[in-house]
Amino acid sequence: MSLGVGASTLNDARKALNARWDELRRQWDDAAAAKFEQDFIHPMDHDLKQAIDAMIHAQQAVQRARQECT
Repeated sequence: MSLGVGASTLNDARKALNARWDELRRQWDDAAAAKFEQDFIHPMDHDLKQAIDAMIHAQQAVQRARQECT
């Protein structure tokens, strides 16, 4: 699996998780849900976005290196 495919797969999973969380959040609307979202969902989403960006950047570096070596 290339880094680009991995980044796309991870982004799809991130979107699916956020969609499921939004669905759950409509039913679970109290202080505990807000704290869970603040402590876990938002930081995880931020970390996933950073990982996806890093994977895309790495894929671009690999592509440049391949072009330079041919």
